[in-house]
Amino acid sequence: MDYIFSNKLAKVLRKPSDRTQLEATLMGLSIMIIGGIGLVIYFVFMTDISIFFKILITFSGIGFFLLQSSSLVSTYIQYYTLKMTLGLYPEDTKLLMKINEAKDLRDELNKLIEQNEKSI
Repeated sequence: MDYIFSNKLAKVLRKPSDRTQLEATLMGLSIMIIGGIGLVIYFVFMTDISIFFKILITFSGIGFFLLQSSSLVSTYIQYYTLKMTLGLYPEDTKLLMKINEAKDLRDELNKLIEQNEKSI
């Protein structure tokens, strides 16, 4: 047995590729975030519940949103790394991404230089 699954179930669970699993996770997390936001809006503005529960639902909704957003970003980073590793991006897209990353680094360096010059 593989962990808690039987051997047959473990073989079935291994069949989807990493790319398929990551894409499904990204889609599922996005749907959960949209649904969670909708649920909070519905309960806070459309129902007649006490202020205490509205505050509790809002606070829980913010925590849910932060947790799911963090997970969404982490999953996207894994997906991006997998696609770069497997060479699934066309060469022109890869080059454009590298140029944009270099521009971002240049902008950050310029900001740091300006801050250092102001402090001197």
